[in-house]
Amino acid sequence: MTNTNPHITSAEWEVMRVVWANHSISSRQIIDLLTSILAWKEGTIKSLINRLVQKGLLIKEENKRPSSYQASISELEALASHVQLLFNQTCQRQRGQLLHTIIEQQELSQADCRLLIDQLNQKLDHAPERLACQCPVGQCHCHQHPNKEG
Repeated sequence: MTNTNPHITSAEWEVMRVVWANHSISSRQIIDLLTSILAWKEGTIKSLINRLVQKGLLIKEENKRPSSYQASISELEALASHVQLLFNQTCQRQRGQLLHTIIEQQELSQADCRLLIDQLNQKLDHAPERLACQCPVGQCHCHQHPNKEG
């Protein structure tokens, strides 16, 4: 069962990153890797693995011995879902500023910059002059200052 909109806690991300990096991996390997980089107990890691299986984010391959785990969602899909949740909680008129802040704070390669520039140039051709606020009254400043550009 794949969870198309996973909520992954910070601790669960640590486990998922190990699984994504190794494709198919035993719980022993996950435990050994994580205890070598984090001050976690084995029981904590086992609980996280079980929680991720229950959420449908990890698939336990029981026909192998020892049992191994695979992710049911790619790292990029999980990250995109996580980011989409953030943007869903942001006024449409503030999303450009949020993207600006994110880009400003990250180190990017020249190839990454070119990709972003190309994407923005494509979006520019079809972008509206101004976005409408989609927030309920009282949840952003747009309703208090309706003529202010966002």
